[in-house]
Amino acid sequence: MRRAPIPSPKGRDIAVVTTAQFCLAFALNFMFVFLPFYVRTISTLDEAATLRWTGLIVGAASAMATFGSPFWANLTDRFSPKVLFERGILSHIILVALMGFVTDLRLLLGIRILQGFFGGISTIGLIIVSAISSQDQLARRMGMYQSALTLGQIFSPPLGAMAAAAFGFRGAFLASSLMLLGIFLFCLVGLSPLPPRPRPTTKEDLPRRQRWLAWGIAFAGTVQIVFLPSVLPTILRDFNVPEPQQLVTAGTIVFAYGASAAAGSYVLSWLAGRIPPQRLVLVSALGASIFQVLLILGVGPVTFTLIRMIQTALAAGIFPLILAQIAGRGHGQTIGFINTARFAGNAAGPVIATFVLAHSNFLSLYVVLGLGLAAMAVGHHLGARHSARNR
Repeated sequence: MRRAPIPSPKGRDIAVVTTAQFCLAFALNFMFVFLPFYVRTISTLDEAATLRWTGLIVGAASAMATFGSPFWANLTDRFSPKVLFERGILSHIILVALMGFVTDLRLLLGIRILQGFFGGISTIGLIIVSAISSQDQLARRMGMYQSALTLGQIFSPPLGAMAAAAFGFRGAFLASSLMLLGIFLFCLVGLSPLPPRPRPTTKEDLPRRQRWLAWGIAFAGTVQIVFLPSVLPTILRDFNVPEPQQLVTAGTIVFAYGASAAAGSYVLSWLAGRIPPQRLVLVSALGASIFQVLLILGVGPVTFTLIRMIQTALAAGIFPLILAQIAGRGHGQTIGFINTARFAGNAAGPVIATFVLAHSNFLSLYVVLGLGLAAMAVGHHLGARHSARNR
């Protein structure tokens, strides 16, 4: 059933929510680089214990967001998505500011857990995009939203590190909190009121098997995008990059494929208006899987980066295409469930990469990741065809 978009008096809601998500990703990833150094500064433990706490504190937000995302999405059936989005931002303003005054690792971990739980507001943003878009607009607008999120994640960490160096850790946390305050005011004024999103009937909702298949391909695609930084030092050492240049080279590679991921997400979503989205998901996923294995042909930083840019451009388009299809039939809780695949992939990608590499080699790693996404793509495609025949 085609949904008409909820009317927007000023016709600018998609620009507001997309801009807000870029700024949110920027502000919340501002601490990505300097947070481990902050943990080391306030820690009174030995080196090994400090490392363990660093891993817990850095990873807590993504892990907890896996639970927060469906919770917040479910609330949109009863409360206005706009109000939930703004209150989620308000919670981040407070929590990020508090982090600058914390001197106890346990309290810092608790704040990061709360921050991850409230991180479900990215799901609210997806629901807002779905609510203000027609079925024909969904794929393109989901791509815009995902590209804005990715670009915010790319540009903020280096600037956050510079801010911490210039103003100290507390000043950097407060700067992030002030940015969030600006975003809150921007949404308060610029975003039109939105009513709660009603649940569809049972016949309109997505079958459970198809929801899990969509989750699986979104998870596998995310893993392909995020796995690399955890093994990049080993790759650069194999490329004989001098140790003093490895950090700069790693940053350049991550920036390059991050930019291509943002571009690929938008372009593939734009193509969904010309190519059936289901076929586009299958082609982009299989293409990403092939280029994942072809990474083994990268004989140096340049060739490796070029192959990686193509691979991430294809993989990054999967998530918004899947969401566009889900949003057409699922309610807020379903969108929240699919969005947990992104958080779970962010947490699992580095673990999978380091575990496989510790017991094998890079070819095995690339083949495992490539086959995983390819299998999910084929399963999702066959499941969608079966669901369409029985509809």
